[in-house]
Amino acid sequence: MWFALLGLAALSGCSLVELAGGQLALINDQRPLRAAVAREPDPERRRLLMEVPEIVAFAEDVVGLSAGRIYSGYFETEREGLTFVVTACRRTRFEAYTWWFPVVGTVEYRSYYDEADARAVADELEATGHDTWISPSRAYSSLGMLRDPIATTMLRDGLLGLTEVVIHELSHVKLFIPGQTAWNEALASFVGERGAERYFEQQRFANSALHQQMRGRAERRVQFDQAVTQTYDELERLYDSDLSEAAKLQARQAAFDRLSARMAGLLPADRARNLRMNNARLVHLHRYGASNEQLSSLWKKSGANFRRFWRLAEHYARTEL
Repeated sequence: MWFALLGLAALSGCSLVELAGGQLALINDQRPLRAAVAREPDPERRRLLMEVPEIVAFAEDVVGLSAGRIYSGYFETEREGLTFVVTACRRTRFEAYTWWFPVVGTVEYRSYYDEADARAVADELEATGHDTWISPSRAYSSLGMLRDPIATTMLRDGLLGLTEVVIHELSHVKLFIPGQTAWNEALASFVGERGAERYFEQQRFANSALHQQMRGRAERRVQFDQAVTQTYDELERLYDSDLSEAAKLQARQAAFDRLSARMAGLLPADRARNLRMNNARLVHLHRYGASNEQLSSLWKKSGANFRRFWRLAEHYARTEL
């Protein structure tokens, strides 16, 4: 996800002005959800849009989130992503490049409305010794400050993905710690997955294939997160070793190749470009992993109760971060 920030247009840089303009379009050009359902010609999109109020109500009633006017509108777009997000990391150590913004503080990624702008920044960072990764964002959060819409990009992963991403983004509204990128994303990913799993355990899905599909999705995600963590830990040991930088660069490729092969097995429908691996991509995947040990411990301590979990997570964030 990426954060839509108030006041971006007042900051210097054409990319920020364009991003602010894109944000205004998201707010001003969205259509009320009911009207969008009525005029949507595609039956699958219409079905997904009709499900949004149910997902939001579940997120509020069961997961303990608050939506307000968020996701009451629909923004139609055929863009690959709402923005294009740049992540960068040093090539022989897990030191992510960071940017600073008002409200959210230091973050380990930056969004661009135009993919060419993202590519230009990535090229500059690569010239200074960084690996980079550009990912199209399908959703965003304004942390409750704006009337965030459902976007077409959020519908492309079907009902399972839509449910997960809605709960993920609303989790940022519930609890967000400025300057703690990894924690914020791990928390939202964890709650998004647990919430989606619980959503499809409802009685109305008892005779639907969606319940079993969600279980399979969750099992693959655990395997995926384990593979990412294993590779991350392996490379962290490599980067801390006394080998030369050239030797480290050569040795890391074998680990990347193994992870890419594992990803291809778990996600056979994924595009080849998403299987390409470097430090920036690995940091990105590690950041969004939902198999976080600390969060899993809090979840177990809560008795798998969302409201108790939120109290524990808020306490942890205040006292440990």
